[in-house]
Amino acid sequence: MATKQFDVIVIGSGPAGVHAAYPIIKAGLNVAIIDGGLDSKKKDKNLNEFIYSSFRKTSNAYDLLRKSSYVFNKTYQLLKIKSEIEIIQSLAKGGLSNHWHGICDVFTNEELERAGLPAREIQENYKEVSKLINLKLESYLDSEKNQSIIKDKLYKVPLAYLYNTASEIENLRKHKNFTYIPNQLVQTIKDYKKFVEVQTLSIDKSKESKYDASYVILAAGSINTTRILLRSLNLYNYKTTFLTKANYISACLHLGKLETPSSGQMVITSKDTHQGIENFYIQFYKFNPQAIQKVLNYIPLPRFLSSPLLTLFAPSLMIADIRFPSFETKGKFVKLVRRKNDSDVLEISFKESLYELADHKKVFKNIKKQLHLLGLFPLKTIVDYTTSHYAGGIPYQQKPGKISSDINGKLHQAKRIYIADSSTWRALPAKAPTLTIMANASRVGKHVLMKYKTTSSL
Repeated sequence: MATKQFDVIVIGSGPAGVHAAYPIIKAGLNVAIIDGGLDSKKKDKNLNEFIYSSFRKTSNAYDLLRKSSYVFNKTYQLLKIKSEIEIIQSLAKGGLSNHWHGICDVFTNEELERAGLPAREIQENYKEVSKLINLKLESYLDSEKNQSIIKDKLYKVPLAYLYNTASEIENLRKHKNFTYIPNQLVQTIKDYKKFVEVQTLSIDKSKESKYDASYVILAAGSINTTRILLRSLNLYNYKTTFLTKANYISACLHLGKLETPSSGQMVITSKDTHQGIENFYIQFYKFNPQAIQKVLNYIPLPRFLSSPLLTLFAPSLMIADIRFPSFETKGKFVKLVRRKNDSDVLEISFKESLYELADHKKVFKNIKKQLHLLGLFPLKTIVDYTTSHYAGGIPYQQKPGKISSDINGKLHQAKRIYIADSSTWRALPAKAPTLTIMANASRVGKHVLMKYKTTSSL
C-alpha cells in the first residue's frame, strides 16, 4: 500500500471537522479530510429495503432515515450499533449536520466548565465562528404582548442561513493545500514518535489505504471517534462514558396567546440550574401542514371525517420538544465488542437513575405551568430517546485514565492525536450543541497549528 503524507489529517467532514480544518488550511499547512463522503441525495431504488431493526417503524427517526435510505443503509451496515435507544449517525458528506439550519445557542461559562471546556476560549471562538457563517447569535421576541406573559428568555430562531457543511468542503477544495478523501472508513490510528498513521478501508471494503500525518484530529462525531480509538487502543469490552438527552415531546393546543415568529420556531430556557447547567431547553415547532396526509394514517376515524378535523385544528397545534441535560452515571456507557466474524459492534447503554427520572417529572410539572401561561395546553406527552445529540467517550481528565483527553483535546494516550468533537465532554447541556462543537473544533484546530509550528521548528 502506498502511503500518502500530510501535515494534518482531520477525520470527519461535519461541523467539527470543517472548523478544525479552517485555521490550519488558512495557515498554509497541507491538510486532508478523510471521510465516508456518501452522497446524501442518492436514493435506493426501493425505500422499503430500509429495515434497521433498532428503530421503531412509527418514529420520526425511522421516517428521516428512510428518506435518505442509501446513506443510512450503508451507515448502519458499516458502523454497527447495539442499543435500546435510537441513535442517528451518518456517513454522508458533510456529516449528520449537512443541512444545519435549526436552532443554535451558546453555553454559559458554567455549562462550558461543567462539560470540561475552557469558557474564555470558547466564548472567543463563538464570536469568530458566528462571524464566519453569518450567524446572529440571539434575537429576542420583543412584542409587548409576549413580554407581559414571559419571565424567562424567549428567542426567535437564529438561523445559520442553511449552513451546509458539504458546500464548505467544496469551498475548502479551492485551496491547493487541502485534499478531500471520501469513501473511507477509518479503522485504526497509530501514534509513532514523529508521525501518526491512519489506516482506512474503502466503503465497499475492496481496498485498504494508509495515510501519514504529523498530527491527526478526530472529528467523526463522539460515537465514531470513540469507536475508532477503542479499536486503535485495543480496548474491547471496556466501558467508557456516553451522554445523550432525554426528551419529552408534548403536542400542545395553541390558543394564540403567544405570538410566534414567522419561522414558527423558538425556544425557551430555564433560569434554574443543576450542577451549573440549565434544567431544560424547550424548542417549539408549529404543526407542519405538509404532514397532515401522513398523520391521517394514524387517526382512528374515516378519512372523510379525520381530514377536515385535522385541517381545522392544525393551525392551533404546536409541538414542544423539551430537552433535559445529561450527566455521567454508571448506567450510561459505551463499549466496543468484537464478534466471532472479527467484526465489531458498538454497544450503547443509556439508563437514567431513579433520581434523574424523578427530577424530569418534577421539572415537567413546572414546565406545564409555564406552557399554560403562554396559552399552550399539552394534549399528549411522550418520553423519547431518539438522539442525534450525543457526547462522551474520551472524557476530559486532568490525569490520564484508561482512555481520556486533556483540556486542549489531546488524547492522553498519544502525543499527536487530538479530538475536536463532543467526545471529550463530561456533561451535555440541554441546549442545541452544534455551535459549541464548531467553536471548540476551531479552538482545537488552532492549538494543533501552534503545536505543529513549535515541533517543526525544533
